[in-house]
Amino acid sequence: MKLCWNRAATPAELYDLLETLGEEYPIVEGSPANFVFEKSEDVSRLAVKKEANIFHITFGDAGFAARGIAYALADRQGEEKIFFTTHAVLLDCSRTGVVTVEYFKRYLRRIALLGFNLAMLYTKDAYQLPGEPYFGYMRGAYTREEIREIDAYAKKLHIEMIASIQALGHLEPVLRWSAYKSIRDTENVLLTTSDQSYALLEKMISFWSDALDSRRIHLGMDETHDLGRGKYMDQNGYKRGFDIFNEHLKKVCGICKKFQLKPIIWNDMYFKFASADGTYYNLTTEVPADVRAAIPRDVQTSYWDYYHRDKETYLTMLKKSQQLNGKMPLMATGIWTWGELWCDYGVTDLTTRPCIDACKELGVNEIVYAMWGDDGGYCEFDSAFAAMARVADYAFNDTFDDERTRALFEAVCGADYAVQIALGDIQMPVEDKPVPDKVSAPALLWDDPLMNIYWRDCWKFDWERVLKQYRALRELAERHRDDNRAGQVNHAWNVLNVLVRKIEIRMILMRNYAKRDFDNLEMLCEREIPEMLDALEGLNDSFRAQWFRSYKSYGLEVMQIRLAGLRERYLELARRIDELLDGERDRIEELEIPLETIYQPEYRYRMLATGGWFI
Repeated sequence: MKLCWNRAATPAELYDLLETLGEEYPIVEGSPANFVFEKSEDVSRLAVKKEANIFHITFGDAGFAARGIAYALADRQGEEKIFFTTHAVLLDCSRTGVVTVEYFKRYLRRIALLGFNLAMLYTKDAYQLPGEPYFGYMRGAYTREEIREIDAYAKKLHIEMIASIQALGHLEPVLRWSAYKSIRDTENVLLTTSDQSYALLEKMISFWSDALDSRRIHLGMDETHDLGRGKYMDQNGYKRGFDIFNEHLKKVCGICKKFQLKPIIWNDMYFKFASADGTYYNLTTEVPADVRAAIPRDVQTSYWDYYHRDKETYLTMLKKSQQLNGKMPLMATGIWTWGELWCDYGVTDLTTRPCIDACKELGVNEIVYAMWGDDGGYCEFDSAFAAMARVADYAFNDTFDDERTRALFEAVCGADYAVQIALGDIQMPVEDKPVPDKVSAPALLWDDPLMNIYWRDCWKFDWERVLKQYRALRELAERHRDDNRAGQVNHAWNVLNVLVRKIEIRMILMRNYAKRDFDNLEMLCEREIPEMLDALEGLNDSFRAQWFRSYKSYGLEVMQIRLAGLRERYLELARRIDELLDGERDRIEELEIPLETIYQPEYRYRMLATGGWFI
């Protein structure tokens, strides 16, 4: 359906929005107009009605008018309430993948239509600073001009761009270089007594002040567990973490004030320093009054919680967060892309919905959905569009409507919603619900074929059932391999093909190694392992294709090194079996270790590729 608009029937504040969306969607300026707009004084109102084949879109906040356009593109009517003045997404551009400018423009068009009016770029070091050649070195770091181009495009779509950086911890990509040895407290944390630290921080904050029009900046400062425990302690002795943190925060806020920026920080360390067990979510923790009094008044804190599935925890922690400095916090929940090969819609639903409910009840009007890339950013990030459609539907309505979500998602992304959601079962639930309540697809992928660390931890799973479901998902993906308008189904097929073959090979080993069934072991070498090598080559190719769709080239090497290493380990498995068959050895040492279930499985590559440490 082509949507025609004309300037006479359209508020001027929407001209850029419509022209920009028209770069991708059938939205044109012309006559006769078949969709018109009306501005409401009620900023929480969004309504779409169709009368005589003309769509009438009533909006209060121009930042959400695009969601009304999505209704028209889907040929639907509806009325929604805008509960959140800030409805945001955070895209991780620090764990290998740095989104290209052109891809980000496409991304912005889609999130605008789905109902988001703010985007954060999480960049630990992925931006270029003058006089700092090792800052963002070999990481695809953004230039100031690239960020300005993204920001200018976002403004046309009524999307505010905010930097999400790190101003204390999580700076291991920078501090790894000897050029920054003098400002290293620990591996991840800046030395807060060094003037050089603040000189670098001023350059960092100056970059974003100049690159983005928004006067808000997220400074991070989360998970600094070892703050003051390295070089700082060597030089100054022990000092309470609270005090080091707040002293540093005051200095950084002073830099922000210089550039007329309003700072935001993650608030976890206040609760972790105060907690008897050092955890964030201890609901009985009370932050000392003197610590709260020392928090700069101009700081907004943000509460992050990607895990809880009950509203009460969110209610309690949001209230405690507000008590820190009397300001309503920014709520950060998660769309589960980290530790996943495809977005996990099930866990996303289970965690975001009680969070949204709590925010609505307390009047928290700013929420951000973080999409992290832990362990290398290998998730097929476009699979997250379906999750964004789901969380937006729940945020703007009293109940979730899957059919409404499907219609808007397919109008915006053009992909088959049911297929995208079905492929989320790559992280499939485990029926008997032991400690890990689902199969970790990345853990299965990274599991070494000889050591089988993940398999040993989870060998009691019903792997026959897992294999059956993975085969069924592979068949589904096979039928839709050309549907690559959101999450690339061809890539999902290649992922599933490798996972199926990994389980099959492991089962053959389990059944035949101990009894020395040489015929089946020989078949494993001659047929199964060569097929696995082909499957790994296919996965490498599809991962490369989806990488270059979205990202700069930097970071691709991480996945290629891992897959090449996995390929070599399957060749090593074949060599060992051949040596066993030829009588050159009487056993394969790694396969002799008894199975033992500890239920402490890890999805991270470095924990599964080897029992060693240096990787």
